Amino acid sequence: MSKILYNNLEQSLLLKNSNVIKVSDRSISYHTDFKVKAVREYLTGKTPNQIFIENGFNLELIGYEKPKGCLRR
Repeated sequence: MSKILYNNLEQSLLLKNSNVIKVSDRSISYHTDFKVKAVREYLTGKTPNQIFIENGFNLELIGYEKPKGCLRR
């Protein structure tokens, strides 16, 4: 579980991203299509952070380690 806590404003910002299904104060749920796309891009050599940035995520908001952890799972 994430150590980052998302407040209501941050949660609503994250929900504006079409790759996000839902957000709680501790977690982000991603659309299956995004998960598959992210893994495919990772296997072609893109970095996790690059993938998340290109798909509209603010790493200052979600945390710079979040993309790597998501792709590791």
